[in-house]
Amino acid sequence: MSISAANRAKARLIYNKNKETFCIVVAFNVTERTESGAWKFPPRPKCDFVSGDFVYESLEDDVKRITNYAKDLLRTDVIEFV
Repeated sequence: MSISAANRAKARLIYNKNKETFCIVVAFNVTERTESGAWKFPPRPKCDFVSGDFVYESLEDDVKRITNYAKDLLRTDVIEFV
């Protein structure tokens, strides 16, 4: 059973240098790449899910927890980090 492209969400982990925190941004409408090969994400207000800020000390646990929450909220089984 294959997952259609419509059910795949792409996620990006963003680091905020000023606050020294991380944020996860998830969007379904990520289809284009920049000239350097990176995926073009829409602005944060147009993304399907934007997490709150979290710190490096709990990065691994927070990423798992937030990703599972986003899967439930967005009703998808596949969120791939790009």
